[in-house]
This record gives sequence, C-alpha cells and structure tokens, in this order.
Amino acid sequence: MKITVEHMDLPENEVILRCPVLDEEMLGVLSLLRSGLQRLCVWDDSRRTTLLTPNEVVYCETVDDRVFVYTGQAMYQTALGLGELESRYSGLGFFRAGKSAVVNLHHIRSLVSQGAGRIEATLVTGEKLMVSRRYAPLLRERLGL
Repeated sequence: MKITVEHMDLPENEVILRCPVLDEEMLGVLSLLRSGLQRLCVWDDSRRTTLLTPNEVVYCETVDDRVFVYTGQAMYQTALGLGELESRYSGLGFFRAGKSAVVNLHHIRSLVSQGAGRIEATLVTGEKLMVSRRYAPLLRERLGL
C-alpha cells in the first residue's frame, strides 16, 4: 500500500482512500479511521461525565459488577461491559486479558511469562496485569510472538 501525506490549507482534515477494489486491507484501514473518531463515555466519583478517546484508556476491569476504566491520570466508570469494550475497540488495541480485564496493547511496557501459561504485563503506568492462560496464546498471536 502506498501512503501519501499532503499538507494543505483546508478548513478540516480530509482522508481519501483510493483503491481498485475495496478489499480486506482497505476495509481494515477504513474501520481503524472510523473507530479512532469514537469516544468512550465515562464518569467519575462526582458523576461528572467525560468523553475519552480509546487511546487514553490504559485498561478496564470489572469489580463488583461495575466496569472501571483507567487512564494514566484517573479512574472512571462506564456503562459498557468488557465484551462490548473489547469488540468496539479491538481494532485500536483493546485485548481481553482475563475474565475481568481488558487491556490496551499500546500501553503495555513489558511482558514476562509466568507459570501455568500466564503472562504478566507491566503497563506504562507501572501497574502489573495478569493475562490468564486462556488469553495468553491469543496475546502471543496478536503480538506476533
């Protein structure tokens, strides 16, 4: 695929996809562009609503039937379930790490294999998250390990 970037004086950014046929590669590019424009609606303890870009999210976890969203600076809650977060943002790096966690792969600093097939992921925030043995092979495949 050829990529050309042109700097022009326009009122807003514009992306043009040119292709002989709308194949899987181009559909993936289109999906990535569209999903990057999405916002995740979250709220904090004072019930103040915030709209996050998916890239701001480091990881999400379920505790006591509530889904918490962690960024590098704050913790929020969302009405979305982990499965919905994973499916909506998988193209942007969201990955199911276990029954109660979804991690943004772009915020993983390092990985260490643990016993019983599990993987310990150290996030850019310094927090450690265990990838369960059920999801560890999928993580290795997704990262090309």
